[in-house]
Amino acid sequence: MNIKRMVIMLVAAGVIFGGVFGFVQFKNAMIKDYFANMPKPVVTVTALPAQTEQWREVVPAVGTLQAVNGVDIAASLSGLVKEIGFQSGQSVKKGQLLLRLDSDVEQSDLRSALADADLARISANRQRALVRTDAVSQSAVDKAEAELKVKEAKVAGIRATIEKKAVFAPFDGVLGVRKVDLGQYVQPGQAMVNLQDLSVMLADFTVSQKDLAVVQVGAPIAMTTDAWPGRVFTGVIAALEPKVDEKTGMIAVQGRFPNADGALRPGMFARIEVTRPTVAEVVTVPVSAVAYNLHGDSVFVVKDGADGKEAVRTFVQLGDRREGKVAVLKGLSVGDLVVTSGQVKLDTGSKVDIRADDPLKAAATTTSIKQSAKAE
Repeated sequence: MNIKRMVIMLVAAGVIFGGVFGFVQFKNAMIKDYFANMPKPVVTVTALPAQTEQWREVVPAVGTLQAVNGVDIAASLSGLVKEIGFQSGQSVKKGQLLLRLDSDVEQSDLRSALADADLARISANRQRALVRTDAVSQSAVDKAEAELKVKEAKVAGIRATIEKKAVFAPFDGVLGVRKVDLGQYVQPGQAMVNLQDLSVMLADFTVSQKDLAVVQVGAPIAMTTDAWPGRVFTGVIAALEPKVDEKTGMIAVQGRFPNADGALRPGMFARIEVTRPTVAEVVTVPVSAVAYNLHGDSVFVVKDGADGKEAVRTFVQLGDRREGKVAVLKGLSVGDLVVTSGQVKLDTGSKVDIRADDPLKAAATTTSIKQSAKAE
């Protein structure tokens, strides 16, 4: 009896577990079939065709700016600061007094030296008069004149020391922040303030020796900085290092840029382009269309699929960038429809719906209309 009951329970358990297992398998099969036949979502994007443009070839470089004249103002002698003739950030002219050190001791020494020089001069004049009457020898006259020259040289030396106690601007420029105070004792060579002539800026950069034919003195160059986005500064090549660095094969170059408005400052980093005389025809797309990653740069190209338009990821090789566009050296052809926005949601095979308007341009147009309305 017990064996019969046990068999019935085992059969019932087998049926129950078999039913549960079958239901799970059926459920998984239905879910798999649903996702397999589920329609792909359509992603709304904007797209533009790849265009061909003529770009003048350039030699790119990164440089550092420095003023045509720049120096830390310092005294060549030590002493107490007696007078300060400038304010921080002030514009000064060449020869303007900046700072004067205490020279009381030197002034006292000068008066003593002048008295000694006057006495030596009187003695020399007396010896010259006496030699005419043969009252003294010529050697005595020579000795007196030599003594006079020694005394006069001492006077000149003390006066030179007093002059060095006063510090003047060596050229026109703009001062930085003052680093000394009245009554402070300064050492020789101690920086008191920085002076920079901002009228002209020099840019130091390097280029490869293969570009030596393009990089010549007087050649035009263009420069951009992070401080002034969108603004292009124009200048010329002022000098080239006559020697090529044998370790790197690079040549040091110095560009010269006018800086009448003082927009450029020493120490800035800048992107520099030396223009080549040749013009190249390149395929361009907006910079916003490119996705950058470690596996390579890519864009999404819109193609006609079985169920409509779909996006295909295409890896590209990029060149120069200019005014919001980038040159594509490999991977695209002229006329390829490239996604310019909305590609974050895309993958190869994704269905796309191309908007007729560019949301960025639309926003800019709306803002412009609002500003015009306010002005009226």
